[in-house]
This record gives sequence, C-alpha cells and structure tokens, in this order.
Amino acid sequence: MKETAIETELYCMTCLGQAPHTVIYVNDILYKVTCEQCGKESVMEPDLIKEIYTQYVDRIISKPHRITQEFREDLSHFISTLPYRVISKPYRTYQEFSGIFHYRKKASGWNSTRSIQSNKEDE
Repeated sequence: MKETAIETELYCMTCLGQAPHTVIYVNDILYKVTCEQCGKESVMEPDLIKEIYTQYVDRIISKPHRITQEFREDLSHFISTLPYRVISKPYRTYQEFSGIFHYRKKASGWNSTRSIQSNKEDE
C-alpha cells in the first residue's frame, strides 16, 4: 500500500484564497486534501477497497507474463532472486492486505464522524 503526500498551493473555499494544502494519494488514487491554514479536510471517498482489489487482481493476472518476460531478459538474475522472492512473498502479501484493512478502518471512522457531524447540524 503506497501512500504519497504532496504539498501544493490550491484555492481554499473556506479561506477564500490560495493556501498550502496537503494532497494524499493511496496507490495513485486521490484520497484526501487538507488545507494547512484552516485545517479543512476533504476526503474524496473513492471505493478504495474496490480500487485496490482491482489493481491487485490485475497484478495477479499479469504475473505469468511478467515472470516470462523477466526470465527471457536475464535468466541468471531471475534464478538467483527466485528463492528469496518465493520465501518473502507471503510476508509482502500480508503487508499489502494489512494496509488495505488499515484504510478500511480509516474510512469507516470518517463515515461515522461525518454522520455524527451531520446529526449535530440537523439539530
């Protein structure tokens, strides 16, 4: 799970002007934008689990082609790295899935916070 944070200058609707913002991408999917001046946070709420799952399935489907290509390009490197990759794959897969569950918990926390805030606004 790759999270990328980018600092940039954007127009803020709350501050009514240009302000520094932090833009967060998860696996190259826009996830959250936070204004550094006023603290307003906009979560894009993509179906992150679905997007990551789709990327993961695409990688699984393309794996035979990538292995064949690597095998043809450099056989000695392929053979020398294969034992390590086979042994470390379960751990790498575990890390990836734990990252997915981490964002799933975050998303459910944000949704419950939003419903509490909207209930307060309704009163």
